[in-house]
Amino acid sequence: MTTHRTSCEPHNHSQNVNELLHYAKTVLPSIAKGKKQAWPIHHDHCFMRVILDNICKCAWYDLIPSPAYKHLTPEQAGAALSLAKQIASESVSIHTLNERSKHWRKKQLRLDL
Repeated sequence: MTTHRTSCEPHNHSQNVNELLHYAKTVLPSIAKGKKQAWPIHHDHCFMRVILDNICKCAWYDLIPSPAYKHLTPEQAGAALSLAKQIASESVSIHTLNERSKHWRKKQLRLDL
């Protein structure tokens, strides 16, 4: 009988968290650097904020203790990794995700004059 790993197993959970951190710290900032001014965010902590806020549908720290990556449930880790990959492939709008995050945090749009 063959057994298959599910997304809720500990090994897969830690793998998802590690891959999420790789995307947030390395992959997404690298893509953003190549986009020059096209992406509204460029730093690893900003990508984590946007990803976590959007999977929580509120400011992540209202639901997840800090540091978030150590407290993500298997479902949250999987959803966060999936969203990070969607951002990298540009199949979702980083502008929309960032605006939602700022809205949940009650931040006003910054106007550059």
